[in-house]
Formats: sequence, structure tokens, C-alpha cells
Amino acid sequence: MSKAKSKRKALQKIKRSKKKAQDKLAPFSLSNFTKPLKGISHKYEYKVNIHHCVFSNAYFYTVRYRSGHITHSSFKKANIHNSDFICVNLKHNIFNATTLKDCIFFGCNFEGCNFKNSKIDNVYFIQCKFVDTKNFCPNDSSYFINKYPLINLSSELKATLHQMSAVSKLEKYKILTITSKKYNLWTLSILLHKFTEKEIVVFFKKLLFSNKTQFYTMHDYIFALQNYYKR
Repeated sequence: MSKAKSKRKALQKIKRSKKKAQDKLAPFSLSNFTKPLKGISHKYEYKVNIHHCVFSNAYFYTVRYRSGHITHSSFKKANIHNSDFICVNLKHNIFNATTLKDCIFFGCNFEGCNFKNSKIDNVYFIQCKFVDTKNFCPNDSSYFINKYPLINLSSELKATLHQMSAVSKLEKYKILTITSKKYNLWTLSILLHKFTEKEIVVFFKKLLFSNKTQFYTMHDYIFALQNYYKR
């Protein structure tokens, strides 16, 4: 590596560290890294830029990726659990023998990906693209949503979501809300398919006053609701 490139990377690392210290979003970039990477957990990653990397046998747990690119990389025998990929370009990745469990892929592009012997368990694919995808075999635990949900939220649920949007521990990563007055009907429709609106409102109001846990993903909400109602 040239001195100029080393210096540039060092400056990027310093800049990223400063942003993290200030609790600001610091996009992560990595290319052509041949050593196996371990994966991450309990993270929010915004506008990642990852290409030609190796995540074989890696473990991803409770991670929310939003925007960016992860392409031409290997996830062979990796375990991706309770993770959300929102508008991420995933072209030409290898998911051979990969386990995908309790995940949400929204607006992702799987063009040219290989899913040979992959295991898919309770995974939602919302408006995703699958051009030239190989060995992709959906099952009863694969859910595809392509039509925008037309649901009417009660004024009580809207008011509760409005309050939640201002609570960092709940909606810092915009899972159920887009703004304080705009709600994510895609994700809310999934919750409303599993629980009644009354159950959701009661639980959300409880969260507003008692929650101390950071919510990263859609299934963080689902698991919390299931635990609360003993399901």
C-alpha cells in the first residue's frame, strides 16, 4: 500500500472515530479484504460500502443496515439472525449454506446471488429484486410483500407512535416511524398481522414509560410483544 493511500485510510479512520464519539452516523467502507470477517451484533450501520469481502461462518445478530452496498462477497455458512436490510444493494453475493432467520429485507437487490443450500426461516422480503438469482428456494417461512399495505391506523395508535418517535431507545433507527407524523405502514402491517391493534397500543404505551432497551430491528418489537403476551 502506498504512503498516500495509508495516510488517507488513517485519516478516514480518525474521522470515523470522531463521528462515533459524537454519536453521529459514520459510514463503513471495506473492499478486497480476503481474510474472514467475524460479523457484528447490536449495531446500526448506515450507508455501508462493502465489496469483495469474506464473511464465511460469520455471525450477524440484531443488526440494522440502512442504504449502501454489500456486493460480491461470500456469506458461506454464515448465520444472519434478527437483522434488517433496508434498501441495501446485495448484488452477486454468495449465500451458500447461509442461515437467514427472523430477518427483513426491504427494497434490496439480490441480482446474481447464489442461495445454494441456504436455510430461510421467518424472513420477509419486501419489494426486493431477484434477477438472475440462483438456487433461491422460498418455503413456508418466506414471506413476500410487494403491494403497499392499505391500512387505517386508529388515532390512539397514531398518537402513541408520535410519542415513540421522540424516544431514542425505541425509534432512533426509524423502525415503525419515518417522521413524527409519518408511519411505516410496511412494518406496521406485519405487526398488525400478528397482534391486534389494541394489544399493540397497550404494549407500546408500556414501553414509553418502562423500556430501557435499545430497539434495533423489526423483530426486536415482535419478540418483545410475544414475550409480553406469552406467545
